[in-house]
Amino acid sequence: MNNIDQAEKAKQFARMHQGPEILILPNAWDVGSALLFARLGFQAIATSSAGIAYSRGILDGERIARDEMLAVVRAIAGAVDLPVTTDLEGGYGREPEAVAETIRLAIKAGAVGANIEDSTKGDTRDTGKLLFDIELATQRYRAAKEAAKSSGISFVLNARVDSFLRLGTGREVAADSIRRGNAYREAGADCIFVPGVTDRETIALLAREIKAPINILTGPGIPSAEELGAMGVRRVSFGASLFRAAYSEAVRVAREMRERGLYTIDPKAMSNKMMNEAFAENTKTAAL
Repeated sequence: MNNIDQAEKAKQFARMHQGPEILILPNAWDVGSALLFARLGFQAIATSSAGIAYSRGILDGERIARDEMLAVVRAIAGAVDLPVTTDLEGGYGREPEAVAETIRLAIKAGAVGANIEDSTKGDTRDTGKLLFDIELATQRYRAAKEAAKSSGISFVLNARVDSFLRLGTGREVAADSIRRGNAYREAGADCIFVPGVTDRETIALLAREIKAPINILTGPGIPSAEELGAMGVRRVSFGASLFRAAYSEAVRVAREMRERGLYTIDPKAMSNKMMNEAFAENTKTAAL
């Protein structure tokens, strides 16, 4: 495992954003999920910050310590022989240097890309604001990119625009997303992530007007990957939905047993034998 060095993985991951096929990224929350997704033939693995936090009984929203988050990233990057990009929420700090330090630590952990969002997380210095002022947000992405460049690898900075998640929908929100996306691109972001948008017309508008590869969050009601690719979207990811699907099934089975004394399970569910086969090549012992 892990035969390809980080610099080469970074080059591969950067090229994946140039097409011709759309890049589909499954979001893992631990080594086991990452190994299972890798076996399905994906080109790269992303992490879910929410999934990692929830799997430890911690709320989403930078409630998990940065070191604990990056320990999971390190374990995943060490277990799969694929590029790993990580969701680092708001960068674990308001100021540009704090974000830059988070990027440096992520690269040391083995990541070749990262998401950084522009939500304020309710910082008291941004009272009443759901998103950072575009000037500060741009400085944060510029600092992140400079930190990535200093590492010497082709790190992919995915700037997350949270306008649709925090401000709602409509033309003004779309215009704000486009304005922010292009500003973040000029600051050095390699890809622009716009979660919360679902309709074809708006997605096509974003892909056309944002002068960078864009990342859309997949989910119910979202066009297929093939359709998104035809619109100009270069990357799709799952966020925490795979984690929620796994836990939802576990809760369903446990509830049936608790309430009825028996349970049903999908006959196609993985057996212990199948799990052992899936993990047989992972000779490392996880520290987590």
